[in-house]
Amino acid sequence: MAERFLNILLFSLIIVLTLNLFFPAKNKDTVAIPKTVSLQMEDKSLVVPNIPKISLFNNTTSGVSVQTCENIHLYRNTQKLTDVPSSFCQNLILSWGEKRELPFYEMYKLFSLPWDFIVEYTQTGTAKVAPLTFTVEEQGMFRSFFAHVFYAPIYNLFYGLLVYIPGHSLGWAVIIITFLIRLILLFPQHQMLVNNKKMQLIQPKIKEIQEKYKWDQAKIGMEMLELYKKEKVNPMGSCLPLLIQMPILIGLYWIITSVTDPSNNYYIYSFLYHPDFNFWLISQYFYGLNLQQIGGKIGLLFALAIGLAQWLQAKLSFSYANVTPAPKAEEKKVIEKKEDGSYTSPESFLPDPKMMQNMMLYFLPLMIAVTAFYFPMGVGLYWLIGTVFVIIQQWVVNRMFKK
Repeated sequence: MAERFLNILLFSLIIVLTLNLFFPAKNKDTVAIPKTVSLQMEDKSLVVPNIPKISLFNNTTSGVSVQTCENIHLYRNTQKLTDVPSSFCQNLILSWGEKRELPFYEMYKLFSLPWDFIVEYTQTGTAKVAPLTFTVEEQGMFRSFFAHVFYAPIYNLFYGLLVYIPGHSLGWAVIIITFLIRLILLFPQHQMLVNNKKMQLIQPKIKEIQEKYKWDQAKIGMEMLELYKKEKVNPMGSCLPLLIQMPILIGLYWIITSVTDPSNNYYIYSFLYHPDFNFWLISQYFYGLNLQQIGGKIGLLFALAIGLAQWLQAKLSFSYANVTPAPKAEEKKVIEKKEDGSYTSPESFLPDPKMMQNMMLYFLPLMIAVTAFYFPMGVGLYWLIGTVFVIIQQWVVNRMFKK
């Protein structure tokens, strides 16, 4: 049976080799491209206020001269548009195989509302080109809220600075905005650092409550609330500055990666608008660093510097802390049953302050360093300077508590 199977397999292999030798398969990947000028677009489904990136591709046997105002026609919901900005009227000369993007960059107002668009290319003496259709859709509720509440204010702050900063340096704009945001967060950040230090100092009292009422979780909760009230400590006091900074970081990420995109005109406030300022004048390099770069060797060094700064800030935050370690394994007790039939958790199931401290000292800086590696270096610059600012604040708070 096995020999018969091998014979069939060998016979089949001979047939396949013969067919491939005398009847080679056609190359299915070869697609004939018509010898004409074609319209090409990367993404045909856009969201307000994205400007479409449409290119002309010359696949003819010779060079082609295109007058955009005469040969390119744009329709909005089947209605032909005749009023186009002067910047759109250009004479493009395309050699064979060349692709050129059409100058739609100053037509952001046209794409600020959801419409269906058609782009046509017509020129005497060339083959007819199929029109290109695409749709501009409205923003979703969440995206619209984030864009107008967080993105637009931060971008206008960038825009107002970039217009006047010498060389239109993105780096100096990031530094100035970092200081402005840190000044706004100065008082909330100070309150958070003071609150964290108080939480460290009352750890012995918390441990005492946990030891005294270890079989009654409800009593522990009540006593802890009384302690927080007496010591004027808010266990959630560190959340506010973090919650404020998260949308700022997200906004900075999108702004830095698309700071030269002309569609940002859509978000510029009218009293800040400068018609003579062009987005391509913005310098994204800062002392040799490409602030839009993500990753790489320089990005790795930058991420390590941010992680080190975060570790130093965490180290300072635990200075003078009196952290009581968790009980040893042999001292832990199992869950026991009370007289009323309910079960209670002993102290061994309570959070270990020492473990939490180690997570803040080592795990958190490592996680931040890894995250910063995948962010543009402009965001990393904001993060690094902001962390140095917090280190100075932490040093001041430590001096207060030491006295």
